[in-house]
Amino acid sequence: MRKVQIPVGIQLYTVRQAVASDFKSVVRELARMGYAGVEFAGQYGNMEPAELASFLTETGLQACGQHVSVDDILNPGSRAYAYAKALNCPWLTTSGAGLVEKDWAGAIARYQKAGATAKANGCVFTYHNHAQEFIRINGVYAEDLLIQQTDPSEVQLELDTFWIRRGGPDPVAYIAQFPGRVPQIHLKDMHPITCEFVEVGTGLMDLRGIFQVARRVGAKWVIVEQDLCHGPELESARLSIENLKKEGLA
Repeated sequence: MRKVQIPVGIQLYTVRQAVASDFKSVVRELARMGYAGVEFAGQYGNMEPAELASFLTETGLQACGQHVSVDDILNPGSRAYAYAKALNCPWLTTSGAGLVEKDWAGAIARYQKAGATAKANGCVFTYHNHAQEFIRINGVYAEDLLIQQTDPSEVQLELDTFWIRRGGPDPVAYIAQFPGRVPQIHLKDMHPITCEFVEVGTGLMDLRGIFQVARRVGAKWVIVEQDLCHGPELESARLSIENLKKEGLA
């Protein structure tokens, strides 16, 4: 039986300077490279939702998510919902830098409310982790408290492989615990010595293991993201997708 191929997208934050300069040309180039989708992070090319949807159709790309503020998700009138509807892309994602140390219980309650709001408006809330969520609170990872204390039908996960590894756990083993709750996986790679961001396929991440576990948990997208590129952004994006193609993963 042929394995289901999970589509590979790219988080536009990876190429944020390039898209700020020439959004349409950069997105078209990402499509030519072989990415199947793009995830937005506040940059929409100064296009209204319908215009952006038409542009993506032209490129052959799909929208695989939007990273927005929790305030936007809590507000059904926000433009995030208009883009989600026009792009036929249900996932609204947020993260909460610094909140584990400040008021994690309060943050979890807010994310549950955001999840319920998203669901009531035809969308899916996903929470994006960083390393902070692997601080232990009374012996339990903060991320696990979020998962345990929220409704899985309303709060899902965009698990980030780099930040899981920086936090301590093995990304493959960690993701495997949550079948049906991880529609998006952020694929990043890590330098084996310096632990810096590097292009996918040039670091220590178990790429095949990540794609295998993505299939097992029912992920809809694997999304390349590089928080900091040490060279030209588009060349980093190109190298990552080319390395995945060489492995038969894209």
